[in-house]
Amino acid sequence: MLHKMHYRLALDLGSTSLGWAMIRLDADNQPCAVIKAGVRIFSNGRNPKDGSSLAVTRREARAMRRRRDRLLKRKARMMRTLIEYGFFPAEAAQRKALETINPFALRAKGLDEALTPAEFGRALFHINQRRGFKSNRKTDKKDNDSGALKTAIGKVRATIEAEGCRTVGEWLHKRDVAGLTVRARYHQDKVIKEDGKTKIDKYYDLYIDRAMIEQEFDELWKKQAELNPALFTEAARADLKDVLLHQRPLKPVKSGRCTFMPDEERAPLALPSTQRFRMYQEVNNLRILRDGLKEEPLTLKQRDDLIAALEKNSKHSFTQIKTLLGVGGAVQFNFEDLKRQELKGNTTSAILSNDKHFGKAWFTFDEAKQDAIVLQLVKEENEAKLVRWLQDETGIDEKRAEAIANVGLPEGYGSLCAKALARILPELRRDVMTYDKAVQAAGFEHHSRLGSNTEIPGLTFKIESIDQDSGEVKQFHIHKVLPYYGEYLQRHVGFGSGEPEDPAEKRYGKIANPTVHIGLNQIRLVVNALLKRYGHPSEVIVELARDLKQSKDQRDEESKRQAENQKRNKRLRDAIAGTLKISEERVRRDDIQKMILWEELSFDPADRRCPYSGAQISATMLLSDEVEVEHILPFSQTLDDSLNNKTVALRQANRIKGNRTPWDAFGAQAVAGFDYESILVRAEGMPKAKRYRFAENGYQRWLKDDASFLARALNDTRHMSKVAFEYLKLICPNTRVIPGRMTAMLRAKFGLNDVLGLNGEKNRNDHRHHAVDACVIAVTDQGLLQRFAKASASAREQQLNRLVENMPLPWGSYREHVQRAINAIWISHKPDHSHEGAMHNDTAYGLRGDGKVSFHKMVEGVRTHSEDNLKVIEISNAKATDRHGLLPNGEPRPYKGYKGDSNYCIEIVRNEKGKWEGEVISTFEAYQLVREHGIARLRHSTLSVSGKLLVMRLMIDDVVRLIIDEQTRTMRIATLSGNGQIFMADTSEANVDARNRSKEETFAYVSKMAGSLQKANARRINISPIGELRDPGFKE
Repeated sequence: MLHKMHYRLALDLGSTSLGWAMIRLDADNQPCAVIKAGVRIFSNGRNPKDGSSLAVTRREARAMRRRRDRLLKRKARMMRTLIEYGFFPAEAAQRKALETINPFALRAKGLDEALTPAEFGRALFHINQRRGFKSNRKTDKKDNDSGALKTAIGKVRATIEAEGCRTVGEWLHKRDVAGLTVRARYHQDKVIKEDGKTKIDKYYDLYIDRAMIEQEFDELWKKQAELNPALFTEAARADLKDVLLHQRPLKPVKSGRCTFMPDEERAPLALPSTQRFRMYQEVNNLRILRDGLKEEPLTLKQRDDLIAALEKNSKHSFTQIKTLLGVGGAVQFNFEDLKRQELKGNTTSAILSNDKHFGKAWFTFDEAKQDAIVLQLVKEENEAKLVRWLQDETGIDEKRAEAIANVGLPEGYGSLCAKALARILPELRRDVMTYDKAVQAAGFEHHSRLGSNTEIPGLTFKIESIDQDSGEVKQFHIHKVLPYYGEYLQRHVGFGSGEPEDPAEKRYGKIANPTVHIGLNQIRLVVNALLKRYGHPSEVIVELARDLKQSKDQRDEESKRQAENQKRNKRLRDAIAGTLKISEERVRRDDIQKMILWEELSFDPADRRCPYSGAQISATMLLSDEVEVEHILPFSQTLDDSLNNKTVALRQANRIKGNRTPWDAFGAQAVAGFDYESILVRAEGMPKAKRYRFAENGYQRWLKDDASFLARALNDTRHMSKVAFEYLKLICPNTRVIPGRMTAMLRAKFGLNDVLGLNGEKNRNDHRHHAVDACVIAVTDQGLLQRFAKASASAREQQLNRLVENMPLPWGSYREHVQRAINAIWISHKPDHSHEGAMHNDTAYGLRGDGKVSFHKMVEGVRTHSEDNLKVIEISNAKATDRHGLLPNGEPRPYKGYKGDSNYCIEIVRNEKGKWEGEVISTFEAYQLVREHGIARLRHSTLSVSGKLLVMRLMIDDVVRLIIDEQTRTMRIATLSGNGQIFMADTSEANVDARNRSKEETFAYVSKMAGSLQKANARRINISPIGELRDPGFKE
């Protein structure tokens, strides 16, 4: 496929948008004209309220359903097994009669006296109802023992022993007889300490674990088998114990694909070979800086001596390294600076060679044996099996095996698999060789060239282009169209099924981040449409958020800041490890963040209090579930996940605050136990960038300064740009990325902020601003980048801005070209015509029968009963007739109601008089239609669901053309009301929902009913991914 024209394609990648621009290149490859520009808008796959992945919400709901399903299946299986072995009567009525027998009394009696088969069945069925918490060695380590649940389990175990009870059932029977609770109840009590300060004490009345249940079953069976051996057989014991204790093994988390061998899983970081790979890679790159900053690599002997030292220690300071290598005087290493004063060693070997573990015997194992041991430590979940394996395979005693089984090793995975490590590591060892040369020596290609320039008959063609690495003209094989990214970016995706008949996403796998996944698919859609229409570009430029080259002062300041942060984090890590009695490697990042936020509360540790309740927060309390990291301004309203928008607060106070600003929660109205003025006083001691958020106008001040600069979206954008760079090289070898910070500077200099008219400020309420940015990106060539980088290295930010004012336009009519291209844009919105989604809200409403519904809700932390009038969604084929009975007409008696969550579409139909009418189909109704009649009924091209002649079917993000005030407008469907009202906005309008709600905004939706659409000559139109509008015209 040849180029139809000589052009440069620029892409402005965002988490919910793709702006693009095509710039014609002259004979000297200089930009000379704007051919076309466009914008594609799409959902990022996240909940707009809190930024969480929509897949997470679905997964959590699915997990709850499955957990309940498994409980019901286990109960049914227990019932069948008890009946099979003669412990339960087959008749339901007889089983029902057993419910009157106290199961606690039977569980105690069965330890000494014979139980009838039915009594034993009743006791065992009761045990099966609540079989206790099952520990897992991967989650049941010392660092989690401080939780309320495990504290309660420990107390129960100690109490059972102290009271001389043989089983947990016998102990529960004693409590039942004494009138004490026998159920696990969670409590949060406010306690006044001796110093007058308050704290929240959270605890369970009691909690049992699976081991107690297993021990009770064994004791009961042992006694009953002695008294009735004919019934209590070994076969019955094995089957019933399996039903009672069986737990589905957790599905192992896939580690991701190896960079060089994508069919292999990445190796754990704890693997000694992974540790050595990192060590050799780093030490081989270590350079001694002599006078004049002349770099001197280590000799082979120096390298091997340093590796030997690092092999036995978790770290070595640069001072120690200088002594070891015999280099003195005023020398430094290339890695040495304020933020880094050491090299990491073999953390795994340092831990396992501890005297409490293997000791010096660890170094007697060969490297393959060491890897095998660590792999077993990482993979095996059953501690007993692991202890036996360690004893059998290494010859250590049980005490050491138990200590090793509970050791904390580095977590996570590297980027390479064990097979790739086995090929690259020997090359790194052979000489003081850098990583890229070792990769090539091992027979691999450097990861920057993976997946590109490969000839695939029928899918690629050959071109000549400048190689970005060498600067030489070379031949490249590029793809005719962009394929599905997972097929060629395998090192970025999870494992797929590999089945040719499966869809591409399932076959090849996909990137876990939903925003990146959706973004790459939209790149494919848009770029392929451009390739078909205009041919392949000569160059592709992708904007990538990256810092400008820093000046010496800026570098020193940044190094100082990072060094201070690193020192602080090390101090906090040590403190947390000491408090929780865990190894440093096991300290969680979340706990470090908690400590950072905790220290911001006050200089005085004794005066660090919950910002809202004023309750003191101790270090121990901080690291428990009682204290949470909290967004000061709601995350759902800001998507600001920075530390400036976070603090730590008591869980109870956080629950009362809810999804509100501090003012809305505690200042707008009085709340018992909370004083807003005191909250402001406590906030005064916090950093400046944080304390203003507690004020009454805190949210408005945040919007003024930071709106649309979203921390989460920025992180996604960075990742998406890097992956997209690799992806786009498949169709254009001359693909490069630029720092995004340039774009704003140049846009202002070129006067393009006025293109969309906001007095010299970028108009973020118009989707076309993405295309304006793309037009700037398209002319930001290598020469311009170099000038900016050089200037920023020797000037402060304001000096750089003054430099921009003297930069000439790319060509004389550039601004006019951009204005013309922007005015010609039709924004393309990705529609979602799927009927799948939330059918109703989560709240269950009790149906009173008088037209009202009742429900419970939390108000200021208190569960309250409320009533409301709601239209009830009835399900005619509900399956609960046995429990709730039937109405006189034979229909199931309704007992629970749910409020509908969304509407699927509105169908515009023509009545017998030729007038248009609107029929709204809710998401709930759409589900029912598909389930009963199939998808064809829901999407019939000429008939509505009601069977009437269909004029058009409108869904969210569909586009219509209509006449308003004698002007033809092109508008996007923004929302649908249940009463048939359609709310619309021009396709270029952004942030419409928030602006429509704001009292300060002049923007408002255009609202139409079906009849007024007919009068406005409305018709649904199509805008292609590259902005080509197709209008069928109005049909009466």
